[in-house]
Amino acid sequence: MATATCSAFSGVLEGTGGRVGQRVLWERVGFLAELSQTLTGALVASRWDEESLDVLAAGVDERGEKLPSKGWMALRRLNWSQTVAAPAGVHVSDRVRRGAEEYAARLLRLALHRRGTVAAVLATWPADPRRRADAEWTAL
Repeated sequence: MATATCSAFSGVLEGTGGRVGQRVLWERVGFLAELSQTLTGALVASRWDEESLDVLAAGVDERGEKLPSKGWMALRRLNWSQTVAAPAGVHVSDRVRRGAEEYAARLLRLALHRRGTVAAVLATWPADPRRRADAEWTAL
């Protein structure tokens, strides 16, 4: 993934061809960013539990088929994206939904890695951490 920085100073309304200034552009971009954050946060919160992480870690859907590498598609195959509704009165395009779902999938997959790391550290933790032996430090 790569990103490039840029500055937008104006925009064009697709329907009319009319120009909008930087203030209106910032308002719309801000609204879209907040909407994406809300959708992603709700989706992650709805699946931030051991059972859901276990399902994701298994890497297969209900039919036993391997989950796609693209996160948004994996969440859709698991029917997880259906649990999050758009705010009342707001139409959310599929492109915006896919972006929110992709980011949520990446956060949940990162949680899997973190869960494994924490489990590995805890497995090597001595009963009395003030008296860790050299072998225990090496194992850690």
